[in-house]
Amino acid sequence: MAPRISSYMSSPVLAVRPTDTLAYARNLMLKRDVGRLVVVDSDERLVGIITLSDITEALVSRFPTRTIDTILVEEVMTRDPITIEATRSTKTAAQIMVKRRIGGLPVVDSGGSLLGIVTRSDVVRAFADKYRGKFTVGELMRRTYARAERGHSLYYVSRLIQSDPAGKVIVVNEAGKPIGVIAKRDLVFTRIDAALASSRGKDRYVKVKTTRRYADRMVSARVYITPIAEDIMTPDPIVARPSDDAATAAGLMVREGIGVLPVVDDDGSMLGVFSKIEVLTAFAYRA
Repeated sequence: MAPRISSYMSSPVLAVRPTDTLAYARNLMLKRDVGRLVVVDSDERLVGIITLSDITEALVSRFPTRTIDTILVEEVMTRDPITIEATRSTKTAAQIMVKRRIGGLPVVDSGGSLLGIVTRSDVVRAFADKYRGKFTVGELMRRTYARAERGHSLYYVSRLIQSDPAGKVIVVNEAGKPIGVIAKRDLVFTRIDAALASSRGKDRYVKVKTTRRYADRMVSARVYITPIAEDIMTPDPIVARPSDDAATAAGLMVREGIGVLPVVDDDGSMLGVFSKIEVLTAFAYRA
């Protein structure tokens, strides 16, 4: 039997106000290493939820001419988010997340008061705890996935990320072996200006501070680069084999704070991906 949400939810929950700026929400996500925040009004009532995907879409597509400190949370957030009671099962949470294509649910009590939040990672942790030995990675992995090469532009990568169910891009070398992973948070947290410059298709570059020697002294300088996939990827990704236990692999993702494992054969070549999406789908409909 799947455990209750109350055993896996996060509480207290991080929250922002509708009138806070996107810059504030982004910085809070970065500081606390989370991918979503609930939005509450002045009476602490739940009015929305904002995610990394919302921030990416806002900056790249919805408000490309505005700066991040001029966009308000209420302009971007999902209003009246789907909630779930703490007494429901993690399996039910998985079913809702898969059906609605969302990564988190505010958790409420029987009276509708906010208690916490349960995320995709929390449900994956429950799967890892309860379903060891039931599935292999090969049974659950996805063979169709987003892949890029190290020299692809951030415009190309951002398009791939938007199309991938897990919001991840596997960067491969010339031999088709995984050398890195790019996630939405890499665009939002590390090089958002670069992503914007590339996605708008303009001849713009990103300023990077550096130091260099001039005569007999070191001076500060600015150089201009055009970032590519290799610049923002997380290198040397952890991989899985088709024969690995799926629950063990799910636990590895939770412990390492990652959302996808490239699945490779004995030669290290790509076979597919095993992400939190595959875990949730198995939990929802096969466990």
